[in-house]
Amino acid sequence: MERILLIVLAGTFGGLLAGKMNLPGGPLVGAMLGTALTAVVIPGSFVIPDHLSTAIQIILGITLGMTFNRSSLELIPRILPLAILGTIALLLVSILLAYGAGRLGIIDTPTALFGLVPGGMSGMSLMAQAEGHRTDIVAMLHTIRIFTLFLIVPLLARVLQILLRQGP
Repeated sequence: MERILLIVLAGTFGGLLAGKMNLPGGPLVGAMLGTALTAVVIPGSFVIPDHLSTAIQIILGITLGMTFNRSSLELIPRILPLAILGTIALLLVSILLAYGAGRLGIIDTPTALFGLVPGGMSGMSLMAQAEGHRTDIVAMLHTIRIFTLFLIVPLLARVLQILLRQGP
């Protein structure tokens, strides 16, 4: 139990520190990095009890569910086709990359798939853990993706905004 408390404290400290420093990914990535550093430095393995993992998933679900409101429902008919098409396209690319990673012997294909799909880091890591795959690799792939996107997407959005204002 004290090992779990140590991980919770390390994750909390990392999350608060990253949030205060306005780092990309803020508290989520900071908590993950604080926890990962502790898990690497301290020998042995850390296993979250099933009931605590369930509680964490419920809290994440509640947090995401609270972001919706009535105006969100009005957008569904307009954005649903785009969301489905985008999901299918990204999933196909993820499958190809995961297959390639497995064939090249980089990592096993199922772990690569959980790490390369466009889902959220926490959700995909928890699902990979439930399915018995390498959550450390899944989390690392998502962390790299998130950091990269946090750096590139704002710049791309500004460039697109300038280009669209100026026309062809």
